[in-house]
Amino acid sequence: MMMRYICAIVAMLTLLAACGQALTAPSSTPPTNTPAPDPAQALVGSWTTTLTKEDLLRVVPDFKTEFLCDSAGTFVWQFKADGTFTIDQTALDGCPTPAQTHIESTWFNAGNLVTFAKGTPDQEEYEWSMEGELLAFKHVSGACIPCRAGNTANPWKRSEK
Repeated sequence: MMMRYICAIVAMLTLLAACGQALTAPSSTPPTNTPAPDPAQALVGSWTTTLTKEDLLRVVPDFKTEFLCDSAGTFVWQFKADGTFTIDQTALDGCPTPAQTHIESTWFNAGNLVTFAKGTPDQEEYEWSMEGELLAFKHVSGACIPCRAGNTANPWKRSEK
């Protein structure tokens, strides 16, 4: 019986020694500390979405009908690494081309909060989230009803990085 205990103890010590060696074996490459990626860089690139009149009314039920065509269509949003962006709009079928189809402004990101036109009367803030190649916005603050409806109605699909 004593021999069994001795064999069991020797086996456990051998196992522990082998595990300890595996944990403490020197690595051929030293570990490096790599900074976490800047979340704002995830936004850089082109994104597209299409908005129908029904999409806009789903977000803002009292959206003025005379402005629905101006805010509907296919949009391409280009976030640039320098903190500027452009939005280009193609009119929805059956709608006239809006007077303004191109917008340029600035963006600033902190974590998952993006601010457009920061420090101006047109300032808008949104929480953003990304799943795969889809970008979604949730309105936080700002007075632009067409912006809120258009930015949040549908996810934006990455079209290029």
